[in-house]
Amino acid sequence: MLRPLCFALAALLTAPAWSHDARINHYSVTVDAGAKRIHIDADVWVDGNALALFNATPIAQYKNGQADLLENLAVRDMAGQAIAVKDKGEGEYDIIGERRVRLSYDVRMEHDKVDWPPGNEEVAYHTEEGLMVTGYTLFIVPGDKMPGATEVRFHLPAGWKANTPWRASGAAHTFTVGSRRELVSNALFLGTAHAETFTSGGVELTLVMGKRYWPQRALFMELIERQLKSYLVLFGAPPLAGRYLIVINQGDTGDGGAFSGSFSQYLKTDANAETRVIWGHVLAHELCHFWNGLSLVPAEDSMEWFKEGVTDYLTVTAMARNGVASRDFLLQYLENLPRGQVVARQLMGLKPTVREAVKDKHRNWLLVYGGGTLAALAMDVELRKASQGKTGLPDLVKALYGEFGKPGKTYTQADVVRIGKALTGADLGPVLEPIVGSTSTPKLEPLFGELGMHLEQFGMLEAYLLRASNGTETQHQRFIDIFGMKY
Repeated sequence: MLRPLCFALAALLTAPAWSHDARINHYSVTVDAGAKRIHIDADVWVDGNALALFNATPIAQYKNGQADLLENLAVRDMAGQAIAVKDKGEGEYDIIGERRVRLSYDVRMEHDKVDWPPGNEEVAYHTEEGLMVTGYTLFIVPGDKMPGATEVRFHLPAGWKANTPWRASGAAHTFTVGSRRELVSNALFLGTAHAETFTSGGVELTLVMGKRYWPQRALFMELIERQLKSYLVLFGAPPLAGRYLIVINQGDTGDGGAFSGSFSQYLKTDANAETRVIWGHVLAHELCHFWNGLSLVPAEDSMEWFKEGVTDYLTVTAMARNGVASRDFLLQYLENLPRGQVVARQLMGLKPTVREAVKDKHRNWLLVYGGGTLAALAMDVELRKASQGKTGLPDLVKALYGEFGKPGKTYTQADVVRIGKALTGADLGPVLEPIVGSTSTPKLEPLFGELGMHLEQFGMLEAYLLRASNGTETQHQRFIDIFGMKY
């Protein structure tokens, strides 16, 4: 009998003081009339000693970012005893954790009184019909791990509805969330705006639109279905998440932001067939992120050029092939690429490489997006040259997604180069380095020449792509193969 007793005693002595209680986490979100203030009560298991309001962005008005709009934060144990909280700034808090705790705090919904660097469409804003808000703005969560599922229940003004990408539970305005990432990295719309749910591209979509745009919803749905059908073929499989929320309202930036299972978009003007290529470009780009960025995830921030630039390249090529982007739009888009790199390097004086530009993404967007798009074009051309037109970037992306489009798997630039070589024998490393690894403006005349185009560039703002008089039939056909139209 002594040996079993010794083993039992040893297990007790070496076991951690606390272990996860296997209970579900809870957040109760109470929105006052007009959504001026939101009160949150929660109980969560804290694995570690940290709480966080993730993605806080310090600005002049709020040195701790969105965390400065939190009030009355109190933390207690499950018996109701107060737990000391150390505010470390910028949404980071220390407590004595390794246990389940109760949180109580208020959020002043004054975010749209200032302009946030990512754009208010990625933080929070009010409309006549309610409130768009992201999980990053609302939810204080465990900073280390957040084991278990989470239930979120909304208490809303009369007539309001909670539109989320999460799975609805049995009770009204109640949802089950599978992970911390799904909780915080998503856009929500709380209010009376119209919403429509439909299936396209292998996913369930809920489209929430402000009343200004609701009459044009058929135009949006047609574009969404065209693009998602193309992306499903392009990547060879659906994105990882089974449902997505799209929120569209009027805003001065005309920009959008993608999250774990949702995206939020501003439109500057009315939505009609004439402006479709403008607002449709943003919408189609964010839809492509369902695959590249949210399902296909880079291992390092330095691959942001692939996440954003390659996404935009794939977006525009699909728009062109789908008849959404006209020849004039396409040529202007291509002319803006060399123009943007000269502006970035010579006019703005940006110094980092395209890989390093992610460290200040919003200032360096011409490098992240434009440089990444040029890298995508260069890879596409090189792959097609090496395979006599049989293989291009879509084949590489499909192979990359097949290997890395899985939960927990991430890719690097070395993986992109490896797959490109396996497909065609081409070494994409020397093709990429002058674009993503250099601090100078890349020489782009040879690249556009491979598409049968002649680049003329003057000063910082003028760039023209002309049909090359000495372009070969192979080069002109390459342009057609990529964009689905003649130059």
